[in-house]
Amino acid sequence: MSNDITLSDQLIDNLYGVICQHDESAKQNMMVALQYFAAVSGYMLGDYPGSDEEREELIDQLAAFTKNVSGDRANQQQQPAQQEAPAVAGKSTATDDPAVGIWKPE
Repeated sequence: MSNDITLSDQLIDNLYGVICQHDESAKQNMMVALQYFAAVSGYMLGDYPGSDEEREELIDQLAAFTKNVSGDRANQQQQPAQQEAPAVAGKSTATDDPAVGIWKPE
């Protein structure tokens, strides 16, 4: 398989937009949109010129690739949320124990 593909928000939005134009229910139900994406892959795989065995191997490779892309995307979505945690202003007050302080938000 090629490692030279590039996904972008614009590409995904365009593909999703075409699906939604075809079937309005895909706008309200992400599962419907995902079924269209999967069905298109299956439809195109039906035209694959190799043997049935090669087609089955390709399906397995694409399923693993899909899982990896999904995991990468989920991690990307979680990272900004963690990085964007708001800073909380506060003040630390020393105590008799130098290893312990009292922090109070401002």
